[in-house]
Amino acid sequence: MKNVFFILMIIGFAAFSCRGNEEDVQNIDQVVNLYIKDATGKDLLNSKLTGSFFSVALVDLNAERDNVPISSFSLLKDADTVNYIDYAAGAVRILTDSVSATNKTYESDFYINLTKKIDSVNSTLDTDTVKIEYSWSPTLFQISKLYYNGKLKFTKVAGEPNVVTIIK
Repeated sequence: MKNVFFILMIIGFAAFSCRGNEEDVQNIDQVVNLYIKDATGKDLLNSKLTGSFFSVALVDLNAERDNVPISSFSLLKDADTVNYIDYAAGAVRILTDSVSATNKTYESDFYINLTKKIDSVNSTLDTDTVKIEYSWSPTLFQISKLYYNGKLKFTKVAGEPNVVTIIK
């Protein structure tokens, strides 16, 4: 009987010592949905529409080599069938501020290369820059700001999705 009690005590101790603390969990909010439209609201990521972009490519600016493509993004459609770039990660993040042990700032920089067909032979390439600033704490990692071609286009609002609409 002593052995059974001893085994149950060990199992109980192991179960309680392995339990995680909910405060140890870090929430991650890093996915951004990027819509690109013209001034009239036309979806410029819908390759079936005349004058829209038929090719989208992302290129990391902080990579160890030049012209490193970012492959971890998707072109998706929302409930209204409007196309958007779903970007979760992929570009190298650079630590820009680590003065505090509990609050840090990171940033990623990349190009978005957008190709538009002019006619059956010619096309144009728009190269735009994106800078994303992230804030880190032990409990939260999130996008805090997004700059498009050097202009602030998004500032995080707690609890809201990271949706950015660019007018070209």
